[in-house]
Amino acid sequence: MRLLTAIIIMIAFAAPAHAADDWRSVGHPYDVERIDTVAAAIAQGNAEAKGKGSGYEQAVAKLLMAAPAGNIDTRAMVGNWQCRTIKVGGPFVGLVIYDWFKCRIDERTGTLTVTKVTGSQNFAGTLYTDGPRRMVLLGGGYYGYEAQRAYQAGDSADGKSPDNRDKVATVEMLGPNWLRFVFPYPARESTYDIIEFRRDG
Repeated sequence: MRLLTAIIIMIAFAAPAHAADDWRSVGHPYDVERIDTVAAAIAQGNAEAKGKGSGYEQAVAKLLMAAPAGNIDTRAMVGNWQCRTIKVGGPFVGLVIYDWFKCRIDERTGTLTVTKVTGSQNFAGTLYTDGPRRMVLLGGGYYGYEAQRAYQAGDSADGKSPDNRDKVATVEMLGPNWLRFVFPYPARESTYDIIEFRRDG
């Protein structure tokens, strides 16, 4: 009986309350399609970024995207992080890496939330389980001078409009202090974005 109780407690703490595929019922159809075609976005963006950016930017992007994903450990994800954005592909960007900012992941009653805390362009949203090695972010984007915006806020344009400020991404754990967020087909500038999370010591 004690063993069974211990197992139940371990399961309860191992993953947030959101079940796999819950994000599909919450997400706008366009966002569900974006997540489902993330591999195509990566292939297209990589082709468009070939020969663009500096040698350093090329090396960082390749290393980050080549790193294998491990099993998600939600407890290890909670806390403060450093985060930086890498824009890949698109007609204007090609490949560019931005400075490090601060991000945070919180757990409230079994639900994980993520917030980009500093910078001129931020986001906040909910993380949904999508199998043992992947989560999905559904969030709202906002400028640094604005209040946080919820996913699918009333003033958010749907679909491919450049005014669509919703942020959706796949989330993978590359190590206990290393996360990869991939945003397929953002509304502006690039074909996909990566936000690299490193533990804020």
